[in-house]
Amino acid sequence: MHSMMWSEVYRPLRIEQMIGNEDARLSSVKWLSGWINGSKPLLLIGPPGVGKTSLVHALARQFNYDLIELNASDNRKREDLENRIIPMLNNASLLGRTILLFLDEVDGISGRQDSGGVEFLLGLLKEPAIPIIMAANSRDTRIKDLAKVSKVIEFGRIPNRLLLIFLRYILNKEQKEFRLEEIISLVNNSQGDIRSLLNNAQSKSAGYDAVKTANFKMDISHALNGYFSASNIEDAKAFLLQADAVYIDPRFGLSQEERRKDLINAIFTSVSSSKISHDSLTPILDTLSKVDILLGRIGKGQHWRLLKYINNILIHSLFTYTCNKGIKYNQYSMIWPIMGPIFVRGQSMRRLISELSREAHISKSTFGLMYLPYLVRVILDNKEDPKKLAVMMKLDEKSGEALAREITRMEKIKHE
Repeated sequence: MHSMMWSEVYRPLRIEQMIGNEDARLSSVKWLSGWINGSKPLLLIGPPGVGKTSLVHALARQFNYDLIELNASDNRKREDLENRIIPMLNNASLLGRTILLFLDEVDGISGRQDSGGVEFLLGLLKEPAIPIIMAANSRDTRIKDLAKVSKVIEFGRIPNRLLLIFLRYILNKEQKEFRLEEIISLVNNSQGDIRSLLNNAQSKSAGYDAVKTANFKMDISHALNGYFSASNIEDAKAFLLQADAVYIDPRFGLSQEERRKDLINAIFTSVSSSKISHDSLTPILDTLSKVDILLGRIGKGQHWRLLKYINNILIHSLFTYTCNKGIKYNQYSMIWPIMGPIFVRGQSMRRLISELSREAHISKSTFGLMYLPYLVRVILDNKEDPKKLAVMMKLDEKSGEALAREITRMEKIKHE
């Protein structure tokens, strides 16, 4: 069995090796073969796993272009896009071959964080000096302005009949045998997504039955618990391939759900909150830090194709250290006996800080950080009764109790 993912091993190298979306592929070939300076950019729209990225790579290879690939959703700010794209355009004539610029996931730069990214692209796309291809997962209002200045080609899901033929071909190459009902189930549940089909066929070949969900994704908590409890490396790989997780560049603001799905962070919080010895913890954290550095370098250099190796690096580097250690998934990096009191204290202090900051006419964050510690220390040094003080300060009962607890806490620290 390949150590690499089947979706990468069998990625088509030439346009004629691809399956499905024949008209879309033909239109893309005509666009690039007839491209001249100032031609409209190409915008490929379609769901994940239908061959948009593979087509771009094949076009560059067959038409002898140097492909520069950027993930637009990771470079959504105007400054980031300018710093990466403008030098390419200025140096295009110095290279031996013509540049083909590929901007993937352009539907990810139209949120609140784009900071002028869309406007920059619109200016760039008016009269491009090099061929530019963009890709998006759906045609919605977020990319309507980009669609107006582009030649739009839409991709559809791959028909089941083609997926069936393709899967049989892959199984024959891998010398794997599935029952007919298993093959049909894999094809039907893939919903026209080649990458999902291959990932789940590979997982099944390793002895793990793929989760029967539309997107073949397992919640990160269940996937990591399976990974940590796997008895062999192939089972561990199968669980990790199923995880609804990603590798996220933390430089951009992340939602709570995005942070939860960050695979490196999820492994770190799970390991650091588990009851394992320092000797066992050290090599795990050392490995995670090295992988994190590698991810940072991939992001900085825009070498997105190297991401496909990260799963294998994680699995083979970590498995011997995490196997049979009793590690369980945890979203937080602290165990509850430590995190619980912090959480409770934060809940009680929030109300107190809100009242006092309002009276002081400053922000809650400023009061909590700069004023509260000194206020508590003054009350403690002057041996004031916190309950009487709370009444005098017109605090409600819960805020008065919070202030009293904070004074008691400070007193204990003072005597330690």
